[in-house]
Amino acid sequence: MRRAGIVYLILLAVGTAGALLVAPHLEDPASVLAALLPTWAGAYLAWSAYRADRVEAAVALSPAEAADSLADAVRRQWEAEAAIRRLADPYPLPVAWQGTDRDLAEASDPQRLAGRDDEIADVFTRRVTARRLLVLGEPGSGKTLLLVRLVLALIERRQADEPVPVLFSLASWDPTALDLRTWMERRLVQDHPELGTPASDVYGGRVTLAGLLLERRLVLPVLDGFDELPAAMGALALHRINEALPYGCGMVLSSRPGEYRAALRPRGAVPARLADLAGIHLLPLDAREVADYLQRDAGGPGAPAAGRWSTVTQVLGTAEPVGQALTSPLMVSLARSIYNPRPQEGHERLPDPGELLRLRTRTAVEHHLLDAFLDAAYRPHAGRLSRWSATRARPALRFLARYTERGRDGAAELAWWKLRYAVPAALPQVLAGVLLGITAWLFEGLIMELTHHFTPDRVPVRWDERGGLGVVAAGICGGLTCGLAAGFTVMVLCVLVVTPDVTAVLVLNRVADGTSLALVGAIISGFAFGSRPGLRRPADWDRRALAAGAASAVCYAAAFGNGCGTVSALLYGAAAAAVGADGVLADPACPAARVRWHWSLRGLGRGLLVGMLLGGSILLEGLLADILSGGDGVEYIAPPDALAAFWSAEQTGAVFAVSCVLVHGLRAVPVDLGTSIDARAVLANDRRTFVSCVSAAAVVGALIIGFQGWCAVLTGSTRVWGAGAVGGPLWAFVVGLIPAVLTGLAIGIRQAAWGHYAVARCYLALRQGLPYDLMAFLADAYDRGVLRRVGAVHQFRHLALQHRLAAARGPSNGGG
Repeated sequence: MRRAGIVYLILLAVGTAGALLVAPHLEDPASVLAALLPTWAGAYLAWSAYRADRVEAAVALSPAEAADSLADAVRRQWEAEAAIRRLADPYPLPVAWQGTDRDLAEASDPQRLAGRDDEIADVFTRRVTARRLLVLGEPGSGKTLLLVRLVLALIERRQADEPVPVLFSLASWDPTALDLRTWMERRLVQDHPELGTPASDVYGGRVTLAGLLLERRLVLPVLDGFDELPAAMGALALHRINEALPYGCGMVLSSRPGEYRAALRPRGAVPARLADLAGIHLLPLDAREVADYLQRDAGGPGAPAAGRWSTVTQVLGTAEPVGQALTSPLMVSLARSIYNPRPQEGHERLPDPGELLRLRTRTAVEHHLLDAFLDAAYRPHAGRLSRWSATRARPALRFLARYTERGRDGAAELAWWKLRYAVPAALPQVLAGVLLGITAWLFEGLIMELTHHFTPDRVPVRWDERGGLGVVAAGICGGLTCGLAAGFTVMVLCVLVVTPDVTAVLVLNRVADGTSLALVGAIISGFAFGSRPGLRRPADWDRRALAAGAASAVCYAAAFGNGCGTVSALLYGAAAAAVGADGVLADPACPAARVRWHWSLRGLGRGLLVGMLLGGSILLEGLLADILSGGDGVEYIAPPDALAAFWSAEQTGAVFAVSCVLVHGLRAVPVDLGTSIDARAVLANDRRTFVSCVSAAAVVGALIIGFQGWCAVLTGSTRVWGAGAVGGPLWAFVVGLIPAVLTGLAIGIRQAAWGHYAVARCYLALRQGLPYDLMAFLADAYDRGVLRRVGAVHQFRHLALQHRLAAARGPSNGGG
């Protein structure tokens, strides 16, 4: 259906353009316009029918169907994660537990809740009557491992219309900013984008499928990592959980005992207790089971690699440091990765497990295993190319760990679209301005060269006057900072092209134009994105915009010796100060799912208002030329002739009005924090969104602006956007590409996260030594078991590994 709609629009656009090109060669060009009007009326009816067909064709999933789809996705996700982390190789580590004390969970029964390994599903479904379970354990005790087993077992037993167990990592939740239900809905949409589609109107209101599943209790929240929340938020988080999941709602919650106990007893506040909660406490691993596991992973009893463990297994279960450390599933898993050979790998070059006996404390053993794990993860082995060595990977992982520790939103996760916060805030805006300035100067110059080359009257192109619309686009893209950077770039290019014949008038003119046009971009942005484009109180005006307008006015007066341009600069400064500061920002930190056209009368009205405001200033200059001029022979900004000034104002206003409509209408639709399970797919989709923004703006803008220029040519205007009208109506469409493409670039840079990520990865590669191909590096670290993937984001395999890397010595400067 979408392909059919795109083909229809292309055919309509081509047919319309062809008719307009033929019209000047006819005796009555107006008849073409008369013939086109009913065509567009029919086009509107056809488009309405097409949209209705799409709505009817999009059969909304029922809650039960959405739950079944979610169950399949969750099962595939955690089966893949278990395979990457080798949780069942050679077999799952034995984990046992007992019921916890009633002061922590009031529904606990220490004898009835005791169990081990795969009994966790029976405990939850048959022995926990309210299906509300608390899982407590020390760091590295296997809480997440047990929860993954529980999720997979419950999905295997799940019947129709039963809730789907979904594992949520609480490390990325900020209970001061979001309630638990909203956060869970966003995480569901992040990891399973199909749940972000609106539910059918049958189920009432505007709600996503994810929200509908939560509302109907078809999701069983498995909340992992309560202890990873900041200590000061523990009591509040518990209160938020109690609000979102009251009595009667099933849930699973994991935490360290100390952190959970502290959250139950907040200082100076009433404690929040989870009603009807049963609790279990994970037990340390049995010494015999650890020995069997390590030897079995090394090839079984009698294998040469298994015999290397003999000295270590003798002290398991004793008070020796290594014996105490290897009671934790995390440490056992690290030890087998470090000292046991992989398939088709010999043990001769591997370190000897006996070195653990020389360490004096349990903490020293744990730190040694965490440090040595990276060398083991990145050691080369048969069948796998080693693109990064441990020596190259360690500094990058150390920086990422420190960046994650100081995460802007408190989330202990790595998301490519959030790396922009590791870069100085002004850098992306300045670079975008420089890029738009260079692109606009070259693009405008080349289009004008082509236009004048194919016209009978070949007027030389003034390259020292090019690039102005790029400054407007930069102002749209990133406000005054971005616009002024583009203006400075354009000024440098204009000065270089006329070197050595540079005059002070040229420099002042380009400074004045650059500053004024940056303010124009800020005005368009404020009208298009602002929540209230009305006048603000003078006390709330943006003083930077006022100062920029005043500086531009002074430069115009000094350059031309009259008041032409000065009035516009002052008007632009006042307008940008009043409406230029955005009320609603497009967040480039969120990846975009797609581009959609948001049509509204408000957007059209804002565009017309912007066109009248900015075009009116040109008309005012032309009408007051005699009053504002310094006499005969003085150069003017606006044409002094009233009719010429009207056409100039009309053309300028049309360009800026269309730009405002495009900025308001072309909206990148974000998925709250991601759009796919694969972060590389998220990046590719966001990049396609950027290209779609530019392409859509180029087509729509060129048609609208070109048609307006075509009308100007037919009615006798001498120039169209600086191009001689003798070129014919065709060149009006060609020249119309200039503002359309530049506006599309501004929209894409502003709304898609790909551009900011490109800046961030280049900056971090130069300053912090991160690999330039960062996505491939993260994917490789995931495949090696250093990172784990939760939806579209990466996390370190365990919080202990992240803390250890962040605390290691090495370069520590960087954002975050």
